[in-house]
Amino acid sequence: MKHLRILDVLKSGEKTLEDISRETGISLMETRRFLLRLSEQGKIESFEKDDMIYWRLKKKDEKEEEFKYRY
Repeated sequence: MKHLRILDVLKSGEKTLEDISRETGISLMETRRFLLRLSEQGKIESFEKDDMIYWRLKKKDEKEEEFKYRY
C-alpha cells in the first residue's frame, strides 16, 4: 500500500519527489512511478516553484464534481 503512504505524506502539504521518498522510505524511482500513476488517476498534481517540481493533493473542483454526478 505504498501509494497510500504517499497520499498520507501529501496531506501535510506540497513536497518534492525527494521529500516524499525520504518521508515514506520508498526509493526515488518507485516514488516517481507512484506519483505519475496517482497523477494520471487525478488524485495528485504537480507544479513548478523555484525551479523545483512539487507534488500536492489535487484540489477538488466543484464544477468538475457537479458534472461527474450529474451525467
